Amino acid sequence: MRGLVSFLERQMGEIGQSPESITQQTPIAEADRLLRIGPVVVHAGDSLKQLAELAVENAACRVLSVVDESGRLVGLIPVRVLVNDIFLKIVPEEFLAEIADYQAVLQYAAHVGARTCGQIMSEPVSVHPDETVRDAFERMHAHRLYGLPITDEDERVVGYIDQLELLLVWVRATGRSRLLEPEVRP
Repeated sequence: MRGLVSFLERQMGEIGQSPESITQQTPIAEADRLLRIGPVVVHAGDSLKQLAELAVENAACRVLSVVDESGRLVGLIPVRVLVNDIFLKIVPEEFLAEIADYQAVLQYAAHVGARTCGQIMSEPVSVHPDETVRDAFERMHAHRLYGLPITDEDERVVGYIDQLELLLVWVRATGRSRLLEPEVRP
C-alpha cells in the first residue's frame, strides 16, 4: 500500500496535479499492482459451503467473482449476500417479518433453496486495467459494491480492487487524513 501512496504523492508533487485529477488519471493497473487484496474466484456450480470457506480464508475480499469453465467472469457474489443467505437458512424466522409482497415471497423461496454460487450470484460488473480509479469508484457506487474484480480484454479475472483500501490510500496520499480524525479543540 505504501507503494501506491508514494506513487500518488509523486504524481501530485512532480506534475502538480490535484487529487481529483489523479483519481481521474490513475490507471487501475497501477493501483492493483500496489494494493494487497487478491480476487476470490469460484465457479457457478461450487457449493455455498465452499464459497463460505473461501470467503473466510480471504476475508479482505468483499466481492467474490464467479467464472465459467474458461475463466470468464459470469457473476458476482458480495459477501453480504452470502452472509444473508446463510442466516436465512439457519434462522428463517428473522427474515419472515420482512416479507411484505408476492415478489418478496418468490425471492425468499429462491434463497431458501439456493445451494450453489450460481443460484445467488448477481450480474457481472468489473473494471479493466486501462480504466481509471475514478471509473472503479463510480462503478462500485452505482452497483452498491465494496470491491470489483479486474478483468482482462477476454473478461478473465486478473485482480481485485477494494473500495476501502483504495480510498484510504487516496486519503493518505492527498494529505486529507485529517478528515478522518476528530477535531482538536483548543
